[in-house]
Amino acid sequence: MKLEDVYEIEDGHVFEVLNSRFRHRIMRELLEPKPVKTLAENLGVPVTRLYYHVNQLADAGLIRVVEERKVGAIVEKVYQTTARTFRPGSRLLESGGEPADMARIAAAVVLDPARLDAEVFLTRHFETGASETDPGTFVRGQARISKAKVERLTDRIHQLLEEMEEDDEAGDDSVDFSLSVVFVPVAGPE
Repeated sequence: MKLEDVYEIEDGHVFEVLNSRFRHRIMRELLEPKPVKTLAENLGVPVTRLYYHVNQLADAGLIRVVEERKVGAIVEKVYQTTARTFRPGSRLLESGGEPADMARIAAAVVLDPARLDAEVFLTRHFETGASETDPGTFVRGQARISKAKVERLTDRIHQLLEEMEEDDEAGDDSVDFSLSVVFVPVAGPE
């Protein structure tokens, strides 16, 4: 079953389900279809610990069963994420949540996986004494820019995301990459 390109989250409950670092790890593992037993081995946790989280993700529509197969006397379900990219939908605030709560959860959905990726990247970098030739980058920039430039840069960011998500003839040298972008006005004093 082909993954959707983008899953727009319109229900605050779905964000609450995703507001878990452990569930982000599950979602990353399930970019490729896996049964819960394999998922547990990859994550280094007991199978029994996963069922609650897998059921929560499935009930929220974030993962789905892509195959059922008979293994001995049981039917084993194989799960996969429903999409590669998840983002807040335009009707999210209509779901009745408090704006500040929805903002906190929406930010966590984007930033928690980015933080996890960054920590793994930087840990490997520091453990291996890797040089600046490592694939990937870790940067933060800040500048005062015009509204016209904001529009141009926003368009370019979306084009870059679309290009990255296009099907690629991945070879043996392929590496999974994540791109998380927060391009917003700098938060001022409250």
